[in-house]
Amino acid sequence: MAVASYYPPSPRNVPVDLTEPTPAYRQQVTLVLISVVIFLLLYFGLMFLSGLLVYKLLTWELAERNHGGIVILRIILIMPCALLFLFLLKNLFKRETAEKTYDVEIFEDEHPRLFDFISRLCDETQAPHPHRVFINYEVNAGVSYDKSLFHLFWPAPKNLTVGLGLVNAVNLTEFKAMLAHEFGHVTQKSMKLGSYAYGSLRIIHNLVYGYDWMDRLLDRWCCLDIRISWPAWMFYGVLWLLRKLLAGMLEGIMFLERAMSRQMEFNADLMAVSVTGSDAPVHLLCKSYFADQCLGLVFEELQMARDHDLLTSDLFYHLDKAATHVRKKAKNPNLGVPPPLPADERDTTQVFKPEDDELAAMWATHPSNYDREENAKYDYIRSEFDERTAWVLFDDLDKLRERITVKFYRHVFRAPRELMVSTPEKVQAFIDEEHAETTYDPKYQGLYDHRKLMPGDIHEASTLARSWSKDLGTLAQLHAGTYSAEVKHRAQLYNRRHEESEKLLAIANGWERPKNGEFEFRGEWYDLRDAKRLLKKLDKEYEKDEAWMEELDRKVFEINYQMALQLNPLWATELFKRYEFHLDVQKIWQRLRDQEGPVGSALQFLSNSKGDLHYDDFREVIRIFRNAHLELKDGLRIAEDMYFPPLANMPAGQPVRPFLLAKKLVYSLSRSETSLPGKWIDRFLKQYREVQSKVNRLHFKSMGGILSLQETITAEALRRTTAARPVTAAPSGPPRLPPQS
Repeated sequence: MAVASYYPPSPRNVPVDLTEPTPAYRQQVTLVLISVVIFLLLYFGLMFLSGLLVYKLLTWELAERNHGGIVILRIILIMPCALLFLFLLKNLFKRETAEKTYDVEIFEDEHPRLFDFISRLCDETQAPHPHRVFINYEVNAGVSYDKSLFHLFWPAPKNLTVGLGLVNAVNLTEFKAMLAHEFGHVTQKSMKLGSYAYGSLRIIHNLVYGYDWMDRLLDRWCCLDIRISWPAWMFYGVLWLLRKLLAGMLEGIMFLERAMSRQMEFNADLMAVSVTGSDAPVHLLCKSYFADQCLGLVFEELQMARDHDLLTSDLFYHLDKAATHVRKKAKNPNLGVPPPLPADERDTTQVFKPEDDELAAMWATHPSNYDREENAKYDYIRSEFDERTAWVLFDDLDKLRERITVKFYRHVFRAPRELMVSTPEKVQAFIDEEHAETTYDPKYQGLYDHRKLMPGDIHEASTLARSWSKDLGTLAQLHAGTYSAEVKHRAQLYNRRHEESEKLLAIANGWERPKNGEFEFRGEWYDLRDAKRLLKKLDKEYEKDEAWMEELDRKVFEINYQMALQLNPLWATELFKRYEFHLDVQKIWQRLRDQEGPVGSALQFLSNSKGDLHYDDFREVIRIFRNAHLELKDGLRIAEDMYFPPLANMPAGQPVRPFLLAKKLVYSLSRSETSLPGKWIDRFLKQYREVQSKVNRLHFKSMGGILSLQETITAEALRRTTAARPVTAAPSGPPRLPPQS
């Protein structure tokens, strides 16, 4: 196939100065340049002075008399100066290699169409051809290179990485826009300046927060007798002062470099516009965010399948299936699909809104999607789309996709090299069966999507139901009004409050930072400090919601239980057991949910502190992890007395505890801990997240089982009450239950 047959044509009448740097771009470049020059002058100045002092002290000629004290002074000064020189010098030789743990390198003889495509685009954008090309499973693309201080003075070879998760989502024109954006970074005149800024940041970060062989040597030296360790203590003080000074510089350069990065993104987007038009880069953004959401879902689905010894041979087969499920859950069939372009070629569509990026991270390196769309369409150029999938550029797709899938399992799940994989169709059948049980009827309006059931004391309710009950016709009428228009409306309000609560919680805890320090809530704008106050307001609204839901849940249980008693006692027993099981699952589910906020805050605090904690802060972090461990331990203890009811892909009648966590729970921290080992945190978080994921799955499967059984009961009750003949016999057994694994 000739390259021209799959290389989308570039638009005509592109302004000559479209990709020229803007005044704001030049300003940010100038500021970063000044900050980098100041840093380099300080860095090499300190290294020169420390080296010069060592040289002078070594070559200093002493007087014949009274030179004993001077010799001691010389030794005292030489040691810290020599250590400082060595400390500064070693950072010049640190080499940071681009990580390729799950990347796979591909070659031109394997994929000639792709390399022809890349070559032609490089020629068109005047970008250097990639030194090497890699692929992985991500929804992303990027240019990387080996980084060291020497690459501040001459360019490093650039490597191109293409994520097949994004290839799976885009057409040829959008794929061209994606590569053109990355090549736009390489062709920018400020790219070398970006390398300067990155190199400076890396060196300062290593100086301020790095811990290597020299730090370990210094720590051991300080532990020796003071008569031997005094030079180490002197240097420790000098190093502390140096790190405090450079920490301030680090924040300043990072601020300026991120601002410059945003301008670089605008400029790279315009490079994509110049070869694909204004719409393609925007559509690419829209599809990439949705594809990333789908990939996250596929991670969860394949983890569930792996728990049942099911490994797929094609990760990407499940991405399209996940897209269908995400749209169904969101009740939006066009989610992630850019709107069609108008017939008039002078008109375009608005894909992103300003509020879509309200919670963008503070000082993000990328502008908001809305701002990027405005930038791409400032000089509007209509895109002509080649709707063929970007997969046509790759050869031997089955082998390629299986190869990347194996890499995915090894990287994400630490799977062994030799994998016993199943067909993607078989694995997807398992996933679909899971979704069928956890996707609830639209008539519930999301009423059961985000909450726990609150039916009250089911033992008391069942006892009362056995002593008296309404006739079947009355119960059927009561059930018909259960999910009325009012209930649907209140369910929608509750779900909206849930979304508002998630948003406010993220802001109040500092997990997300709104742009400009303000956020929108119910049509009004608020300052960051208002988030906690608004959360308290929401809590009061939640209290009213829960009171209403308790009444609804109790009514639903009583009606269905009484109908089941009259239709078939086996159904009543089955319903009671399912509720009993579900309420136990909810106890564990709620315990772990309550720990999400504190554990998340502790992890963020540890990340920001860089290991330097005040005593009171350290004790608080220990307390949080101890509480989380205790809740996890108690949850597992509850599970020891629980057994699976009939659920899809679950071993009915088997104990729940081994399913939640097969290994022994990591030991608990003591109150008197003097350190917080990173290995302990990693082990605990891995177990905590494993149990939480499985409890979430079990919670929503159990909810689906209850709803399904209740639907069967009510359907039979309606059938009997509408039949012309009187009710004379009950069914011979309980309803057909989901298949078991």
